[in-house]
Amino acid sequence: MNSLKSQALRKVLVAEDDLDIQKVIRMSLKLGGVHEVVLTGDGQQCLAMVKSVKPDLILLDVSMPHLDGYQTCCMLKADPETEAIPVIFLTASVQKQDVETGMTSGAQGYLSKPFDPLTLHERILAILAKDATLGNP
Repeated sequence: MNSLKSQALRKVLVAEDDLDIQKVIRMSLKLGGVHEVVLTGDGQQCLAMVKSVKPDLILLDVSMPHLDGYQTCCMLKADPETEAIPVIFLTASVQKQDVETGMTSGAQGYLSKPFDPLTLHERILAILAKDATLGNP
């Protein structure tokens, strides 16, 4: 558990189009110790904000207007300025093909909705810790 705490997230950028889910994610991450949670409503906004926000992590929904999560992740990973930022999908799209598409697009992990707000931060840290032990950035 101490190794997870050492990977404290200071700033998280969330791309989620449902305002109620945005509020729950923000509350959950703040309770987990995240200092700043920046919310966006779609992939285009996420891409427009990511370089100025400089997040430690990006949480993406899959189904969003204008630009879906898969496209957003691919674009983040194709940009040298943002490719190293970990991306985790937090979505209701959890069929095997959805997960494979998300991971192929460059995500470090995949979490399903509905999620437990009390354990969201821990689950994110566990994904990041697992990724680190595999030698991924």
